[in-house]
Amino acid sequence: MKINFISNLDLLEISGGFSAMNVAAYDAMTEIAHVNYVGPVQPQIHLGAKLKSKVSRIVGAPGNFYFFSEERLKRVAQEVASGCQDDAELDFFHGFTPWIRCHTRRPFVAWSDCSFQDYINIFHDPHTFCRPDIKRICDAEAKWLSGAKGVFLSSNWASRRVQHYYGLRDVPVCSVGIFGAMEIAREDRYEGSHDFLFVSTDYQRKRGRLCREAMDVVWRLFPDARLKIIGDPPPTSDLVDGKVIYEGFLTKSNPVQLRKLANHFSTAFAIVHPTGADIAPLVLIEAAFFGCPAITVDDFAVPEVAPREVSALLLQRPVTSASIAQTMIELLIDTNRYSQMRKDARTYSLKNHSRDAFKKRLQRAVLDVCSGIRKGQSV
Repeated sequence: MKINFISNLDLLEISGGFSAMNVAAYDAMTEIAHVNYVGPVQPQIHLGAKLKSKVSRIVGAPGNFYFFSEERLKRVAQEVASGCQDDAELDFFHGFTPWIRCHTRRPFVAWSDCSFQDYINIFHDPHTFCRPDIKRICDAEAKWLSGAKGVFLSSNWASRRVQHYYGLRDVPVCSVGIFGAMEIAREDRYEGSHDFLFVSTDYQRKRGRLCREAMDVVWRLFPDARLKIIGDPPPTSDLVDGKVIYEGFLTKSNPVQLRKLANHFSTAFAIVHPTGADIAPLVLIEAAFFGCPAITVDDFAVPEVAPREVSALLLQRPVTSASIAQTMIELLIDTNRYSQMRKDARTYSLKNHSRDAFKKRLQRAVLDVCSGIRKGQSV
């Protein structure tokens, strides 16, 4: 069997969750088929369109989503068409939206973590973009996905929402899960610290400020507790010498920084992730590989990657600094509960969110699609 694997990411890029999934998906396909890698497909953005959209939003008017302009989408489709091999049995698209103007006579499947509709609603303010432009992209994505032989997502939560938005009643839509893009610790090396972690690429939207405010309450009972912040830097006013510490931006593609991140996970008491914009955060899975439980939200696909009382304590909306602090203190006090959560977090993540477990789920989903195609051709 031959597969065209189409992506806008380089196979050497593993710094983020989506790029790590790209590499794992490619590796999974090479184990079951001959793979023709098509990518990274990244035609240049039209700078004039980008500037026009930015100026519109600065002056308070909605802008267009220039990254998926019709002109750029057509150039993407041309690059894909020229890179694909005609004798392939299947096209595998990493992501949804970049490919919505790609048309082929070959059957295709697509994987992503969410629809464009969710991407806009969760990570952007929809009101800053022209409504007809967003509708144009969503309508095109719905139509393109309706022609797929399989639509794969990273969570059941996202799968349900894709079907809700786009009405894909005649297309197999399923979750193939997700995985942690770090080496799994051989053992739990926690030695009893009261260090909490906050790891994000967006301090404000992931609600870092609430974590900082929660520490003021925690310190009344546990003055030795510390908050270590990794990723997007906080305002200097949120730092407290020796107690709230910024550890820098650590990227997984740098071996030294990757080891530092692993060390933080292995020595931390818990990771605090009261996010307001997320889907299925890999950081919770990766922390759990080291036995580090999470205090996070009962929202998005979070309960699928960090189940309640297994690897996480889940906060209900509205999340406040007081509710975060209360949960942190409860976990600090109940040492038996905490010890059990460390064991359960590792066990659950190793079983469900290892790289191998993800690859097997994805392979099974693709092979099922190919089997159905062959049966249909033989009728």
